[in-house]
Amino acid sequence: MGSGRRTSLSARDKHAERSNGSPRAGSTRPASRVAPLYKRLPHGPHRLERNEVVLNQRTRIHGAMVEAVARHGYEATSVKEVIGLAGVSRRSFYEQFANKEAAFLVTFDLIARRDIKQIRRAFLATDGSLEQRARAAFERFAQATQKDRNATILVVLEAQRAGSPGVLHLRQATSACEHMLARAFAESPGGVALPMPIVRSVAGGLHGIASAFLREARDERSVNLADEMLCWTLQFQTAASEGIAERMAAGVKARMREIASARGNGLRGAEAVSRDERTRLLQGILRLATREDFRALSVPQIADEANVSIDVFCELFDGRDDCFTAALDMIGDELLAIAADPDLVSDDWPRAVRRVLAELMRYLADHPLQARTLVQEAFFADTAALERTIDLSHSIATLLTEGAPVEARGSLTTEAVAGAIWHTIRCQVAGGRVELLPALSDHLAYVVLTPFIGAEAAVEILTEERPPGAASRDACATGVQQST
Repeated sequence: MGSGRRTSLSARDKHAERSNGSPRAGSTRPASRVAPLYKRLPHGPHRLERNEVVLNQRTRIHGAMVEAVARHGYEATSVKEVIGLAGVSRRSFYEQFANKEAAFLVTFDLIARRDIKQIRRAFLATDGSLEQRARAAFERFAQATQKDRNATILVVLEAQRAGSPGVLHLRQATSACEHMLARAFAESPGGVALPMPIVRSVAGGLHGIASAFLREARDERSVNLADEMLCWTLQFQTAASEGIAERMAAGVKARMREIASARGNGLRGAEAVSRDERTRLLQGILRLATREDFRALSVPQIADEANVSIDVFCELFDGRDDCFTAALDMIGDELLAIAADPDLVSDDWPRAVRRVLAELMRYLADHPLQARTLVQEAFFADTAALERTIDLSHSIATLLTEGAPVEARGSLTTEAVAGAIWHTIRCQVAGGRVELLPALSDHLAYVVLTPFIGAEAAVEILTEERPPGAASRDACATGVQQST
């Protein structure tokens, strides 16, 4: 427990430093007047056709969107600044896009499709082993990042801030990468197909590496992005991976039966109404944040949802954002209490990782509001909420891995582990399958263990018999009550 609290405080200390006026990583403060990035088209008669004018304006708007989002983030970007940077009129903007979100999403799609196409082309054009082909793909991504870092920031980091549509577009782009990765594992010489949940977690790890690289303003002189991504990926392509789907299937089926039984008994971990007014307010803002636009929520709405007076709310919190921050801290404390297991720094580290991940996934399955808040609503709120969530993900990954018997080869492995876990949760939330998270805990454990003890040892841990009593503890954790 002590280790978990120290990690949590450290993360929140970093958050406090960021929120006390520090600029975003890699950002610049906005100028008092927006200077256009592009030369305006000449007024009056010219030789351009109407469709050429529109194409020129759209191209400039996309470029301006990339620049504005890199400067301030999606939330703080305004149409006013975009049209100022693009050198187009407000009328021209709204003739082509309904609003900022629409322009952002089209810009995202253009960049994502271009980069995925080029990465796929680099992969397919290379003959040889998985390592050779994957290196070509990752080097192409690193080159694109170096050439146009701001465009990569928009796709990798800022799409998560653009509400549910942004998450959907990011999920579609990530899905294309997952299928490419699955094909790479299965079709390379000597390749072995991996279960899709593991492929998805590996892809999430790649996103975590890229996010850390971009967020901390690293460059190729300090961290080689392509090498980090390659090192992370290759660890999961070994002879030990063959047949892992069949060897883990029994455990997955058992957990699916537990989940079905819990559904049949009407026990899905619904939040009990608390007698404590502060707790009711925290639960209320979490419920509202999943139903409404967070930025439009008001204090009266939150108080009414929790059946608490506005006066009591004002005694407990400074405002909506303070209440939401406290709700995030409540979730974080619960998860860190689970992750701060003393066995994670013992000789039985691999089995502790498996058990703790199972407990974390069961907690989130039983508390779907918390799961959705962590991977979705916190990203749609303010920068403080986002930073807290990022710190929490890194703290949990650190607690899971700091007791490993050896150091991982990659310098961004902790960030990759955080990305793998959060991406898995996000996919289940987006698909409306949060309750199935416990069935994926062993897949996550394989991804966490492999960089430290190797794939073969990880498979052995995950396929050994569970100790006596484990099944009943699992059943209790998923809300299944045994009749006496």
